[in-house]
Amino acid sequence: MKKILIIEDDAVLRENTAEFIAGENFEVFVAEDGLLGIQQTLKHFPDLILCDISMPNMNGFDFYKTIKQIKSTSAIPLVFFSARTENEDIRAGMQLGADDYIIKPFDFYELLKVIKTRLAKYDIIEKLNDEKFHALADHPKLGFYIYQNGKFIFYNEALANIFGHSYDDFYVTNFVDLLEDKYCDKTKILNDFDRCLKDSKGSISLQFEAVHKTLNSVYVELYGTVIIYKGIASLVGNINPLVNKKVVPKIGMLPEEIPTAFTNRELEVLKLICKGKSTLETSEVLFLGQRTIETYRANLLEKTDCKNIAELIMYAIRNKLITID
Repeated sequence: MKKILIIEDDAVLRENTAEFIAGENFEVFVAEDGLLGIQQTLKHFPDLILCDISMPNMNGFDFYKTIKQIKSTSAIPLVFFSARTENEDIRAGMQLGADDYIIKPFDFYELLKVIKTRLAKYDIIEKLNDEKFHALADHPKLGFYIYQNGKFIFYNEALANIFGHSYDDFYVTNFVDLLEDKYCDKTKILNDFDRCLKDSKGSISLQFEAVHKTLNSVYVELYGTVIIYKGIASLVGNINPLVNKKVVPKIGMLPEEIPTAFTNRELEVLKLICKGKSTLETSEVLFLGQRTIETYRANLLEKTDCKNIAELIMYAIRNKLITID
């Protein structure tokens, strides 16, 4: 049964509308102003909200702006109704993103038509999304997941196989189980996830080494987009293995363990950076343009995942990548 929330300060209209809609096989909840409307929205997560504009404590516009900022309620469709007939009010409501606008007094059957139309529209959207969901979930090679509260609450067989698991045994694996300090910066990755989930329109793209079931490492690329799944901010996306990916040396590796990941020219630039040479001075020593030197510096920062030159120098010293004369 679909749930409808009615937010209206006129008690007679509120109760009459609620009685009519309930008689049409909907589950109905009511609130007399925007503040109570927020409480009811968070409590019941209605399928559609009917909201007056002029109300005490919090008007309809402010109510709508508020639920749009809450991840778990931002996608709920809303229809404004009001005694106001000025074009600017209608335009203001629609510019906020409302799904429709009904002028009071209204005919109950016209209201019912709007309700059914809007619910049907969202049912179609959900069906299309569901079809796309299953197309991704059934893909034989593309690792697909839904991440929520530190765990893959949904995944396909391809994703489990990337990490050496079968589909059945992967369900006990938390995301943090795939991260190990000797392979990657676990804290940074988890913080990136948390920051992304705090943004209702957030997305994330990462490349990192993860733990394979064999306890070896596997280099993967992860993409994710924030969605609201069962009322909770979640990430949905893909994880794919990166083949023939050179491993970037990690802080703490012994020199003999460090794979070759830098070109000779990059090491020359790195040595001059560690000597305190500027971009201009480095370009004069190596007979290269300043723009070319800047490119090498950017490549070094990217390969080492360092945020600035100071971190890059410390990285080089710890891993004995250069010898400073």
